[in-house]
Amino acid sequence: MIINYMEEIVKNCLNSILKNDPAYDDICRCEHCIEDIMAKALNNLKPYYITTKKGEIFAEYSSLVTQQQAEVIAEIIKSIEFISKNPGH
Repeated sequence: MIINYMEEIVKNCLNSILKNDPAYDDICRCEHCIEDIMAKALNNLKPYYITTKKGEIFAEYSSLVTQQQAEVIAEIIKSIEFISKNPGH
């Protein structure tokens, strides 16, 4: 099975931001908005495909690289702001 591990990274980071940052308390958390935020962020991030458990472990390690983490957070924040101003519902 091939998966884009960047989806997991974005999902976990988005959940953390929405849970811990009071600036986003009023953001809609319906399934549609969350998926729109993730899709917008993922469209602007480089995919990271893995096929094995070993690949997953390497991907987890790679996801901790500061520059990549900063890029993911920046894209998620841009996506939250865009989708909150332009909800799909």
